[in-house]
Parts: sequence; C-alpha cells; structure tokens
Amino acid sequence: MEYGKELLVSRISQVRDPVQKRLLQDVLVDVFGELLAYSEECYYNLEQKIDHERRDPDAQNAIYTGVCKKDGLDSASSCLFEIPKEYGEEDGHAPGYLGTLFLACDYVQIRGCMEKRFQAQVETDLGDYRTTVALSYSRAWQKTFSSLYQQFMNNLKQWHTINCPFLYKLLDITDQEGVVPRDAVVNRVAIDLGELSGCVMNDMALVWNLKQEVFQPKVDVAVAGHQSYYVHQIPVEERNAGYLALPEGEDLFSVILSENGLLVRTSKEAHPKLKIITIEPMNPEKDHTALTFPLQSNVRNLRHADRQAMGQPRFLWTKGEVERMLGAYEVFADFELEDIRPDLQGEVPALDFNPFIRVHSFLKQKRKMALILHAKDRQDIFRYEKLFFLLAELQLCTDEYEWTGILR
Repeated sequence: MEYGKELLVSRISQVRDPVQKRLLQDVLVDVFGELLAYSEECYYNLEQKIDHERRDPDAQNAIYTGVCKKDGLDSASSCLFEIPKEYGEEDGHAPGYLGTLFLACDYVQIRGCMEKRFQAQVETDLGDYRTTVALSYSRAWQKTFSSLYQQFMNNLKQWHTINCPFLYKLLDITDQEGVVPRDAVVNRVAIDLGELSGCVMNDMALVWNLKQEVFQPKVDVAVAGHQSYYVHQIPVEERNAGYLALPEGEDLFSVILSENGLLVRTSKEAHPKLKIITIEPMNPEKDHTALTFPLQSNVRNLRHADRQAMGQPRFLWTKGEVERMLGAYEVFADFELEDIRPDLQGEVPALDFNPFIRVHSFLKQKRKMALILHAKDRQDIFRYEKLFFLLAELQLCTDEYEWTGILR
C-alpha cells in the first residue's frame, strides 16, 4: 500500500493545471486507490487460505491443562473437564500412601522437600497417629499422563509432549514408619513444612480438554485384498476436534474422520460399544472454570519457515535454528534464548519432567547440548517445568544429542 500511495502522488505531481489536477486526484484516489486496496485484500485472503490448507496437521490434538479448586469446576463447560479416576488415580499409589497435596512453590524448593522427611499428624477413622512422612511426585497422576501417551501411539497419531507444569506440584504423602494402618480412612494430614506451609493448597483438581465417552457404533464389514475388517461408524458434531479410539483387545486399528462421521477400523472383532476420547478445541467463552493459575498448552503456531523446515533434513544445530523451533510454541513467549552450548562439560542432570522421553532416548552415550534460557518472570513458579517441556520437544527432534537446560 505504501508503494501504491507513492505512485499516485508521483502521477498527480506531474499535472500543472489545477482543475485537471483536482479531477485526476479524485479519480486516482477513488478508483485506483480502491483497486489497490481490493488487490491487497485478495492477496491477504489467499495467504490465509494457503495457511489454513497447510496448517499444523497436529493442531486438533493440542492438549490444554489447568488446575483449580474442586468447587471451582464448571459442570457446564464444553472445553475443560476434570481428569477422571479411571485414568489411574485409584491404583497407582505406593504402600503407606496417605494422600496427595498441591505445593505451589518453585521447582528447586520442591526438589529440596522431596529429599527431606517431615513430622506429620494423621487423623483417621481409627484414631490419630504421629509419624514421619516423605513427599514424592504423584504416581497416580504420572500414570495418567503416561496412559495418554500410550493412547496416542496406539492410534498411530503424531504426538508431542504435554505442557502440564501443575503435574509436578502434586506430591504424594507416604508414611515412612508404617504407623498408620493400611485399612484406615485418612481424613486429614497435617505436615510441618516450615516456611513452605503457606504454599500448600488442598482440594485441587487437574483439568484438561479431553472427554471420554462410550458409543454404540454402526458396524459394517469391509474387504481389502484377502482380509476383512470391521468399520465402526460414529456420528460426531465437532469437526475441529481430535479423536482417539480405545477398542479393547485390538493391537492394530485406524481412526478416520470422514464426512459420514468417525470411522474406526478394527481387524479382530466388531465392538458393540466403543470408547472414544475427544480432544475438544479450546474456547474460553464456553468455559467458566475458576482456574487457580493460567491455562497451559502444547500449542504451536507454524509459520511459513517452520512448515518449510519440517520437510528439510537438519545437518547443523544453531542458535537461530533452535530459536525458530522453540518460537513456534506459545509457552516460549515466557523466555528469551541466551545461547546453546554443545559438548557441555560435567554431569548433565536427568530430565525429571518427561520419563517417556528419558526411557526411550537416553539408552546410549550421546553428545551433550545445553539450552540456556532467561525466564522473563523470575517469580513464575512453573518456569522450570515449562523449560523441561521445551527440552522434551527438542529431544523429540534429534537423536544425536542429549539436551539439558539452564535458567538464568
């Protein structure tokens, strides 16, 4: 548009007669000015159309996570739902488990608490007990998210790590002396955490944009080559949502979102009932959950350079390349990239925040790479957890390096 304005001014300045100049100015501004504006709008719409057609293929699988008080849940929300118990909360506890607390403090402080032992007063239906307790990452919630990773793999869908910093503030309380009877119902646990006692938050619930439902699909039999398979058709309303199927006993199946609804193809048997996980698109106007902290996600916004780079092999890791990759994620807005350093000397700390990545990637000796970030908000108690989310994403992109992070 600026070039178009300069062109109009240059044409008008060459006319000497004031009447003709006035008429020409009106014609150029009203006619050609509108034409230029129309052309710019057409080009913009074309760019938007191309962006939509070439959007991130995993956009519908974005996971949003949050934490709130249990009385702050929105029962009418169509976006955020409390993580149900069937995801592992009831059977993932260690012996001596007394309960789970939410500790709203820095990662370094939590690590310090996990290395200590504390005196606690436990109130149960069988009486009160004084014992020593230890804190550790919640096994039940870890199992919950590990189960979700497994479902993505079973559905043969590309997945990314989940940005849920709240998960690592949930700590299991374990009786170290075995004083509390295992069959006792624990009503209250009072722990003396010293200066961190004010950071304890009770009755907290994790929420995400996943909803599990059971459908009765319409089943047809189809034939491909010399093999038959079963096609389960399920009508769906939300076309922008992601879907994961959980057919019991099936090792190999596929899920396709078609014009006729959701199609789940299985090879072993026809399923009269089928569990489906719906990954709902986030719409803040349709949710009134009283979140205790801002919502987090693993959403990334791919630009033209990002889409082009996805199809190109990476032969060299540079600071600019790393910044481009991390810049696609919304959470990276909380940081500034200072540097990357290969061949970091000394012991590299283990990545606590993604056991799935650690187990499958750290099986051999690798060249070490350090990601050095500056957290814009030094008071953000989730900055370390967000850092490890970004590290896990980098680890997924490379097999020759072992990534670690440093906050400054």
